[in-house]
Amino acid sequence: MTEETKKSIKFWCSMGAPLVVGIIVFLVMVFPTTNFNDTSIRMFAPGRMSFDSRGFRGRVLGNHVLETEHGAITLRHFARIYSTRYRDVGIIEESNFTRGRASHNLVVEGIIIPPNTRIVFNSYTQRISILVFAVPIGDLQDFQKIEVSGIPLRVGRIYFERPRTVADIVMIILASGYVTLTDDTQIYLTPLPDGSPSLHGLHIYKEDERWRIIIAGRGMTGVKRLGETEFTEYRSVIFRPHWGEFIEGVSVE
Repeated sequence: MTEETKKSIKFWCSMGAPLVVGIIVFLVMVFPTTNFNDTSIRMFAPGRMSFDSRGFRGRVLGNHVLETEHGAITLRHFARIYSTRYRDVGIIEESNFTRGRASHNLVVEGIIIPPNTRIVFNSYTQRISILVFAVPIGDLQDFQKIEVSGIPLRVGRIYFERPRTVADIVMIILASGYVTLTDDTQIYLTPLPDGSPSLHGLHIYKEDERWRIIIAGRGMTGVKRLGETEFTEYRSVIFRPHWGEFIEGVSVE
């Protein structure tokens, strides 16, 4: 082998090594792995090349089943999800369910969750943090009708272990009309002055075995106990789970 040939080989080797390294780095960046508990999910995420430290969005490669405390979520090939900077599944967009790229059988406190929802996970526990049915919350027409222990309610969001709230589950509901508790106490979810439904929060406390309705926006909650002839306006009402007996409330003075 001539000296000139050796130099030529060294030259192409010196040129090829960075190219190979570059290709490997590119593949690692564009085809990252995200995780959900013990499940590893390969993604196609060309947007990750932007080096966004907050996380990245991409498409799922293959089919995967995510087992949660409320049921299973199935991600099908090319479902679009958001991965956190910790390489964990962060958000599953509602469009995946509407387009048939994902499905679920989630049930929360006996409530069957509608098929189309935006699912947000806690970055640290990988538990479901929020189910969103209306984006943004002011888009009232997108609230979905959900049956909560036999009572149909229009729900915008469901929060789990929400910060600054001691309730285990908080539902933002769009409501107007009457709910009768098992002791015949009547609750009137007062509409707004223009007659449109008002926002309320339904708080569920598992350990204390109680539910609470509290005003989330404008409006009031009327309460009429058995034997009373008129409704009294309340700021919040506490009762037994599943529309059980009235416990107490905070009236409007």
